[in-house]
Amino acid sequence: MCSCGGEQPANPSGGNPAPPAQPTQKCPYRCGTARWVDVKAYCGDLVMLEGSITGGPPDQPATVEVLRTDGTVADTIVAQMSGGSFVAVWTCKAQSANWRTDRHRFRFTAAGLTCTSTNEFTFRKRPTTNWELKNVTHASGNGFAPAHEKHDARLEADRVHYGLKLRLSGATFSAAKQTNAKTRIQDVWNNGFSSKKFHRKNCKRGQACDCTFDCCKAGFRLDVNFVASGQHLTVNVVTSPPPPAARHRSSMNGDGGEWGDPPISEVSTYAHETGHVLGQHDEYSTGATDPTGVQPANAPTANLMSTTGNTTLLNRHYRRVLKFLNDNAAGDPYEIVPP
Repeated sequence: MCSCGGEQPANPSGGNPAPPAQPTQKCPYRCGTARWVDVKAYCGDLVMLEGSITGGPPDQPATVEVLRTDGTVADTIVAQMSGGSFVAVWTCKAQSANWRTDRHRFRFTAAGLTCTSTNEFTFRKRPTTNWELKNVTHASGNGFAPAHEKHDARLEADRVHYGLKLRLSGATFSAAKQTNAKTRIQDVWNNGFSSKKFHRKNCKRGQACDCTFDCCKAGFRLDVNFVASGQHLTVNVVTSPPPPAARHRSSMNGDGGEWGDPPISEVSTYAHETGHVLGQHDEYSTGATDPTGVQPANAPTANLMSTTGNTTLLNRHYRRVLKFLNDNAAGDPYEIVPP
């Protein structure tokens, strides 16, 4: 028989260890290969690793433990060793908020040995961009001017970031009103995406991916600022007439706009008009509708672009953001989840 490092059994009655029943030979097995074949990949990719034991061990299962940076076990894989070697596949998954710098080893156990990888695995980082101006028109129906998308955009490490700079003219719009308008616009568009994520289509965990961290996902952020110069567009503030007259009807696109003060809806008007600057169409039949039909002229679900006072935003309202992400994702496409 052979022993791979075990001690001789003790004599139950005490004293010296009992002699072995038959001569013990030194174990002929030794750790051979233990390495990541794929040392870098995007989160959610299938990553190959391999191991071997020399000395002709019998075919048997090998237990592979993927190790976090701190040495704790992140995942366990059972592989089949045949002819002294095996190949295993791990669907890689970030293990901490520091996934961009984390370094992972693995160890495997078979034939009485535990062998640790000689190299490490790290995650590929998503591409990023500098700020760039998005200045695109999207044809509108009903004889309206195109939806003129105009704002800055940047792909950051964990999100798509939009920036919109507005210059005010016309009637006085106090600092308090500016803060209120800025907050309402940002809250509607940012909160509207808070339960969604851009997720890698190639992630092998699919749309139900439970990865806690952002390595296979990206978020969205819109910032609105009032400026004295360098604006994307100028908004002319018009004082609404006193009741019972109707409030001034606001309008807005990348060429400029008007804001009624107060607006028709404190909750939704300015956020709706900002939607046009982000490339969105009206979703009511008499408005600047979408001739492609992506945004229906009679929306079955009330939302920011269809119904006064409603701030609901749907996946289609972030399709331009998704396109910007995919245009800069180095051929690694994303989709919006939940679908």
